[in-house]
Amino acid sequence: MISVQVLNEFANVATRKMRLSWQETERALTAIRAFCGPPMSLAVATHDSALHIAKRYRFHIYDSLIIASAIDAGCSVLYSEDMQHGQVINSLTIRNPFLSH
Repeated sequence: MISVQVLNEFANVATRKMRLSWQETERALTAIRAFCGPPMSLAVATHDSALHIAKRYRFHIYDSLIIASAIDAGCSVLYSEDMQHGQVINSLTIRNPFLSH
């Protein structure tokens, strides 16, 4: 499962930091969506949940949108390298996939 916010962040990093063209970025986004399936939409309710998460857990709003989308989708694990590994928010556990266990 992937959220629209993750796609937004990928597009930003791909074009600005990786300096991919928009055509290359769109091809990569198409491949990501084909692999992950339809992305979770960002609705007003997701935004409201993200604001609550940002205030309570002190995450940036963009990370909070990803967390809120994962919770809305019923996910039990969120894989992220830049959030707090092992933190539990509602029924969602954040895991860093790059940590050795």
